[in-house]
Amino acid sequence: MKNLIVVLMAALTVGAWAASAEQARRVLVLADESRAQLHYYDTSDSSKCFAIPGEKPMWDLKRVGANRYRAVCRKGFKIYDLATRKVVDEFRHDSLDEVTAVCDMPDGGFIASVNPTRKSPEYGKVVLLRRFSKARELIATYRGEGFFYARSLQWDRDGKTLLLSWEKGFARLALPESGNVCKVIDDFRQPKGRNLFDVMPALGGTGYVAGCGYGGGLVWFGADGKALRSAFVPEGNGKKSLFYAQTKELKNGHVVLAHWTGHGAKDSYQGWQAVEFDAEGKVVWHLDDPDRCGSVSGIDVLEAPGL
Repeated sequence: MKNLIVVLMAALTVGAWAASAEQARRVLVLADESRAQLHYYDTSDSSKCFAIPGEKPMWDLKRVGANRYRAVCRKGFKIYDLATRKVVDEFRHDSLDEVTAVCDMPDGGFIASVNPTRKSPEYGKVVLLRRFSKARELIATYRGEGFFYARSLQWDRDGKTLLLSWEKGFARLALPESGNVCKVIDDFRQPKGRNLFDVMPALGGTGYVAGCGYGGGLVWFGADGKALRSAFVPEGNGKKSLFYAQTKELKNGHVVLAHWTGHGAKDSYQGWQAVEFDAEGKVVWHLDDPDRCGSVSGIDVLEAPGL
């Protein structure tokens, strides 16, 4: 009898924790691709939520200072300020016609990943990396040979190797010391689906976490690039599992994932806008507010349990 009481108390404790985790406050910054907005979203008080008008595609959401975020737009990027709730800077260049991501360089400049246009003879054969100086002048173009349709670009944990997500997985690239062709250090393939959207070094010190696009789910990769486990939006909740986009890993091992659900302004009604998985891939929280948010491709977490 005593053992039964212990088991019941443990079950009640776990249930109470799960309920509190579900209801705990979360503060998010969301890049809304379908409605071209940057959202500040506070689950505890809807009056604190607001949106800043942006410009498509609203990809590659990166924090670039206190209260400031950058997201790419056509031929460049915009920088949004949460404090003033407006766009405070933008940059465009004709060489960034199909820009997908921007990665800051140690010298104050940046590199932008660019896909050749469909009219280009190089379409589907190469990803171009445009390098700009601190003064935002184009100084070099590097080539990622053999890669098709880049999505995200950021530094690996060593600060020297670039992580490039593309149609079939992600690659680790080194910028050339001479010439213009990047060295491919590793080319890791996603286990399912296509169009891997975002990859980040896992906080544990080895491996990677990735939102693997169409049908690919949230995937944890080992340091050797092998998929360790995957997680998906569960079936049977009345919502679709569509496209797994940008990730944000928390210190407790949870991953909060942007869940893109279509280009149309009303496509957000098809699925959840964001999902939080625990380290084993179980859903512990989700955002379902399609009246306020469109189809979300980028995410940052300012407050959450385990942050």
